[in-house]
Amino acid sequence: MSSSLRRGAVAAILAGCMLLALPMAGVAAQKVSFVFDSRFVPMSYVRNQKPMGFEVEILKAALNSTGLSISYTPMKDWDRAQANLAGGVAHVAAGMTRTHLRDRLFIYPRTPTVNFYLKFFVQTGSDVQRVDQLRGKTVATIRDTLYQRLLQDFGGVIVKLYDDGDKALAALAKGEVDAYFGAQKITYDMMRRENYTNIRAVGASLRRVPVYFAVYKGQPELRETIERGLNRIMANGTYDRIYRKWFVPELSTEQLKAMLKQAQDARGAAYFPDRGPGGGAVVVSRSGKTYTAGDVNGGPAGGYTALEAAVMQAVAAGDLEIRAVAAVNGEGKPRFLSGRERQLVREFGRDVLVLWEPYPGELDTWMIDKLLPFGGGESIRGQQ
Repeated sequence: MSSSLRRGAVAAILAGCMLLALPMAGVAAQKVSFVFDSRFVPMSYVRNQKPMGFEVEILKAALNSTGLSISYTPMKDWDRAQANLAGGVAHVAAGMTRTHLRDRLFIYPRTPTVNFYLKFFVQTGSDVQRVDQLRGKTVATIRDTLYQRLLQDFGGVIVKLYDDGDKALAALAKGEVDAYFGAQKITYDMMRRENYTNIRAVGASLRRVPVYFAVYKGQPELRETIERGLNRIMANGTYDRIYRKWFVPELSTEQLKAMLKQAQDARGAAYFPDRGPGGGAVVVSRSGKTYTAGDVNGGPAGGYTALEAAVMQAVAAGDLEIRAVAAVNGEGKPRFLSGRERQLVREFGRDVLVLWEPYPGELDTWMIDKLLPFGGGESIRGQQ
């Protein structure tokens, strides 16, 4: 886990700033000095001496076509990296969460690079379904971080501290603690890398934490350049492509076919006596569980679509980490989600995948954010 969420030693950073307040060549030389945590997988890290990660790719895309090139400086000492930035030795740092001290030292684009949702994780066999059931239990997290403070504010849990997220999550996987508390996206990446299949999220997030590029205070024009670049890549789809690459687990062709069949089979449960056959839907959660339902006819008062009913089942089960959804019409064909359905699914995150059929017999998925501009009843193919 990156030390970018660590509170850090105020005196050390300020002292470093005084030592490192050197004249900067800066953007005038068309070279942006970019410092980042070399071990913050998957946000920023080094592999085979090459900078990699979500934020590394996002900054490169945001500065594309601006005439600015990037000089990469991976660092293991995050306090030193912040001192370099505050003193003007570096221009941009990645993975920064805002604090009162950092707001005095740095400036930021208005748009965060990503939001971290801080959540509890338990073993899959745990009987814990709500976060309040964790009180009295032992929770692992990373020492000297925002996580530790939030757990102390949460109260009623026994906090066990570790030097990094890998060790803390391993303690949960081994059953040495009852739960782990950390950033959702980072935790899922650790689970993937270590092949932990016995861990699941529980309940809603305790806090949403925006993560930013921090910029040297003497370069407000660079801050605005990055802001314009972020807006551009979010509008043209580049951001979602990079986001999906680093954060969204893809579904295999076999999984997509299984989803379609489950949605089709759910049509038999539809309560639609006066309007012919109803549709069906399936919701797949990160835990691997599936929830299926048919359309529910509410008469003149309306009703619930199959997808809405399936989502309600997942929520009732406390399974709030939705990975993918599919909805079919009465003929069993994948259908376009209504505006109300799209808004409902988006509440579970921008990375929920929606199954659709661009051509007969060809199944594909889009992230829910890509569907939000479309109006109800419109053809997806006609909006590409």
